[in-house]
Amino acid sequence: MTGDEIRKAFLQFFEGKGHTVIPSSSLVPRDDPTLLLTTAGMVQIKSYFLGLATPPNRRLASCQKCFRTSDIDSVGDNIHLTFFEMLGNFSVGDYFKKEAIEWAWEFVIQWLKLSPERLWITVFLDDDEAFHYWRGIGVPAEKIVRRDEEDNFWGPAGDSGPCGPCSEIHYDFGEEFGCGKPDCGPGCDCPRFSEIWNLVFTQYNQDREGKRMPLPKPNIDTGMGLERTAAIMQGKRSVYETDLFAPIIARVTEIAGKSYGHDEAVDRAIRIVAEHARAVTFLIADGVFPSNEGRGYVLRRVLRRAALFGRKLGLDEPFLNGVANIVVDKMGRLYPELARNQEFILQIIGLEEERFGQTLDTGLNFLNAALGKATEAAQKFALSSTFASRVKQVQKIGQQMQRAMPNQAFLQALQQYQKIAQQMQKTMPNQAFLQALQQYQKIGQQMQKTMPNQAFLQALQETQKFVIPGRETFKLHDTYGFPKELTTEIAAEKGFSVDYEEFEAEMEHQRGRARAAQKVLPREEKVVITEKGMYTPRFVGHKKLKCRARIWHLLVDGKPVKNASEGQEVSVYLDDTPFYAEMGGQVGDTGEIRGPHGTVRVEDTVRSGDGTAMHRGKVVDGTISDGARVTAMVDEKRRLDIARNHTATHLLQAALRQVLGKHVRQSGSLVAPERFRFDFTHPGGISREQVLSIQHIVNEKIRENLRVTARTTSYGEAVSKGAIALFGEKYGDTVRLMEIGDPPFSMELCGGTHVSSTGEIGLMYITSEGSIGSGIRRIEAVTGRGAEGFLEQRLSTLETLAQELDTSPDAVQAKLSAVLAELDKERKRVVALESQMARETAKSLLPSESEREVVGGVTVVRARVPPASPDALRQMGDRLKEQLATSGAIVLGTIYNDKPSFVVMITPDLVAKGFHSGEIVKQVAKAAGGGGGGKAELGQGSGKDIAKLDEALKTVPKLIAAHYDKDSGMWKGTG
Repeated sequence: MTGDEIRKAFLQFFEGKGHTVIPSSSLVPRDDPTLLLTTAGMVQIKSYFLGLATPPNRRLASCQKCFRTSDIDSVGDNIHLTFFEMLGNFSVGDYFKKEAIEWAWEFVIQWLKLSPERLWITVFLDDDEAFHYWRGIGVPAEKIVRRDEEDNFWGPAGDSGPCGPCSEIHYDFGEEFGCGKPDCGPGCDCPRFSEIWNLVFTQYNQDREGKRMPLPKPNIDTGMGLERTAAIMQGKRSVYETDLFAPIIARVTEIAGKSYGHDEAVDRAIRIVAEHARAVTFLIADGVFPSNEGRGYVLRRVLRRAALFGRKLGLDEPFLNGVANIVVDKMGRLYPELARNQEFILQIIGLEEERFGQTLDTGLNFLNAALGKATEAAQKFALSSTFASRVKQVQKIGQQMQRAMPNQAFLQALQQYQKIAQQMQKTMPNQAFLQALQQYQKIGQQMQKTMPNQAFLQALQETQKFVIPGRETFKLHDTYGFPKELTTEIAAEKGFSVDYEEFEAEMEHQRGRARAAQKVLPREEKVVITEKGMYTPRFVGHKKLKCRARIWHLLVDGKPVKNASEGQEVSVYLDDTPFYAEMGGQVGDTGEIRGPHGTVRVEDTVRSGDGTAMHRGKVVDGTISDGARVTAMVDEKRRLDIARNHTATHLLQAALRQVLGKHVRQSGSLVAPERFRFDFTHPGGISREQVLSIQHIVNEKIRENLRVTARTTSYGEAVSKGAIALFGEKYGDTVRLMEIGDPPFSMELCGGTHVSSTGEIGLMYITSEGSIGSGIRRIEAVTGRGAEGFLEQRLSTLETLAQELDTSPDAVQAKLSAVLAELDKERKRVVALESQMARETAKSLLPSESEREVVGGVTVVRARVPPASPDALRQMGDRLKEQLATSGAIVLGTIYNDKPSFVVMITPDLVAKGFHSGEIVKQVAKAAGGGGGGKAELGQGSGKDIAKLDEALKTVPKLIAAHYDKDSGMWKGTG
């Protein structure tokens, strides 16, 4: 059976059992903040299991796209993948263990025609019920294996959610593929067994603290891996040999010019490239964009890992688009989002691969240098007395353990380790030592599990000094774009580990630097907020701009005070406040706090370390006191300016997604009273026509005067309805949803301040648009009063320009074009005159052969010419070089813009002998107080002292004589 036939058969089988077939959901979970990516088929069923939503049917079946990175290091073997398709049947409080087991057996035996003799079953340790049902359908007791919670208890997906014991079906390829151990069975590391179906009996809901509570009704959640099942059905030992991967593997081999099946290292690289290319294609199709955090980091890591293994296949130029195309061709019919987003997928892959390729060679060179340093350090340590003593200590403890627990493999590895460690003291055969050390450690650690010996472990770890410093890993990450996992993998291939502790310390230092570059609060002001329990601070500014409040903390210079007087800078904390504290890109409010005896002018409102609003300003009259009852008043005009800009950002994002595509996501913003900026993801440029279209859509929605509403709802409900959440933001169970229009033109989760209807914005005008980084663009715009001021300034500039051109504003463009055309005509005339002058001057500069200045075998033509531009000077040099039949160096000097200006040209035969115009002009110009440079054929420079022009030209013969080797005819260079 092909992969398509298996998928179709599974869904048809369960449809016949009363299940509703539901389509695969996105790899980006829409209503589950506990997960980065969809890791299992039950993710889209989770809300039904928890009773948060009503399913279309209590029996469901699907083929779900899934993505996991837990086994990424194993990708390329026979079974492990990052992206895979999971066939699943689900019961939402309907049938339970008996039906799930009977139907699973019916499908694999009667529909897939698998031999019962090839199948083994695992169950949870104390799940006698499941054991009984398997026995009831004829599975022999000796082929039902009980396993503990680590192996046979599933979930939750994420840090909380539904979970329960499970039962698995394993396929046995035969003893010839086994490891030969007496306890070899399902779950063994050897390739004999392959798990094909996991039946999860979802009975509990686990919270974030790990506490499990029974669900109102037990559920069934199963997962059958399509790729593994296809391998079994097609008689293949590897998922990569099935029809699901064969076309992708073929495309990789075609692009790389390699054959598959002759070299295991080459085969593994081909498999990894094929798998990762398929994975990133699906991730991007579902809207994941490369970045350094969250889902974007997963995508970047997988894509760059594919590029690295492509390099091992000899693919030095970007190639992944060629593989992605075959993925779309192969799977686009089943998953139309691939075909729909094909152009965008290729854009993102191309940009990311090109970006990484620019630093890949440099990064690998840096890593190899780091590995070299680490090798030297390890070898130096290997020669030290410390190493020798630790080896003896390990040997002694190891022998003691050996006597207590004989193990032939351990003894052999220990003897080999001892022998090579002794050899290393003399000759340092690094690779052989590493192999023995790794084998010794592995077996020693296995023994350690069954026979703890702390001294043994400590001594063992002391001998392992083959470590890449974390600071080197951080530099690779920060400068060259190497995910730390990629560095770890490359290092591990050569027997090295990475100091993750130091890496994380470097990362934290970088975060600290980033925080320091932003507006931060004085430390004292964060520390004093420890008595928050005295009051419950509330923000009331969504509904009113003025309120009565009480001061519950008053600070001067970061220290608590009872009173503050006129002129003092203060920080004020209120129990209730209408002031919005800076957050999410929106700046803080300003205004006044009026007390019975004084007034504070609030100049900014920021969020303190515990999340409460801190009002910073100055006492402008009288005295303000801690604990006083006050009136807090926001500057209304400024707040409305900010609200107009904030609502406009929501309209802008909706318009961007309408014009450019659904991949557009906010990646940063600033909402100020006078303007706003909006950063967003987009892989390419944006045309002027697209910018105008985006602006037109926003202003159309402004003119429609759409209602802007805010309501509180659950996070799951909001995102299920299509609300946009800020990527990377942590949301609680309850969120504030902003909707513009009915039906909504825009839906976003937002805690900021907004206008009540779009008509209040008045007008939005985009002032600039451009790239600020790879795949990130920025729009700056103005609205309301800001737009009015901006347009007034632009129109004033236009009026002034019209007056200077002696025309009307409507005719400025035509008049300006005419003036520019005239200037261009004049420029061409000047250029022609300069060219003519250059030709005539060049004729007069070249002396007869008998009068020419020759230094060694080099003819030197040096002259001061009438004032001329650098372009004219070059033309003179070109003419002289054409006329000079022999080897020559041409040096011309002139006065241009009140500075000495020089040009040097060397004939091609002398360039071949090492002469360099850039070196010569640098020395000549230096004599006039300046400098210069250039290529071997042409050099240009300038000085500062006009009086030294002639003196500089006189240095040329001496300069050439000093650096010209007469015997060889070669230029020795000035360096």
